[in-house]
Amino acid sequence: MKLRFAVCLAALAFAACSPAPDTTAEAPSGGTPAAKRVALPDCSTVEAKDEGDLGWKHPDCRLVFPDQSGLAIEARYAPAEDDSTEVTVQIVQAGDKAIQEFKERMGNTFNGPTLVDFDKDGKVDIQLPLETGNVNTAWALWRQGADGKFVRVQGDDISGVDLVKTDSGYIATQGRSSASEYYVSFYTLADDKLTPVATVSVTVQGESDKVTGVDCTVDTVDSPLGEGLTAKTAAAKFCPEPLVQDLIKDMMPDPKPKP
Repeated sequence: MKLRFAVCLAALAFAACSPAPDTTAEAPSGGTPAAKRVALPDCSTVEAKDEGDLGWKHPDCRLVFPDQSGLAIEARYAPAEDDSTEVTVQIVQAGDKAIQEFKERMGNTFNGPTLVDFDKDGKVDIQLPLETGNVNTAWALWRQGADGKFVRVQGDDISGVDLVKTDSGYIATQGRSSASEYYVSFYTLADDKLTPVATVSVTVQGESDKVTGVDCTVDTVDSPLGEGLTAKTAAAKFCPEPLVQDLIKDMMPDPKPKP
């Protein structure tokens, strides 16, 4: 099977079509008194309901930060005029006073919000799904700054099935292009902006019932790593990445036991 490359941005094209966010960052003046707040279920214990042509309906929910801050997020969902869903996220203190609020437009996805330290800086961030298609999910990333405020990471919405910070310092996402092709996209993060660096394509060779090998190649179009980065040197740099190697191992058939 001959590998067909997709440029880094094209691999995430559908993510760029996700509805634009309302970047309102401040909570209502004075916060919301605890007595007027409705207790919400934990987001990790509730599931979205498939309503057919109407898409997925999400229950309002709450997530407590996994650190000692006493903070939590509350996500509330409401229908929008263009058949999308408006998600209002509030960051609340212990005692339930809202200290920050932002809104996003969500398409069709069954995934809920998660709290992760995606950049491994020791502070909890918010990963909010916007759209799911072909098993890949596009996310809005809200990063916690040194002052405790959350800022939306700029750049194309990252999409895939997993989001990690690599030991080599990149933000990377692993996704699936087809039944026989997967990708890993690498980004740099600076000043709350993600810049695409390279996309690795991993493709099965042979037939579904007889895999003969796995091909690993790297797209170098518009890479900010410099003009000297060729397809060969890029493959030597990115194919050995553990996230890529895990994909290759998963796609290779199990070795036949020796007689």
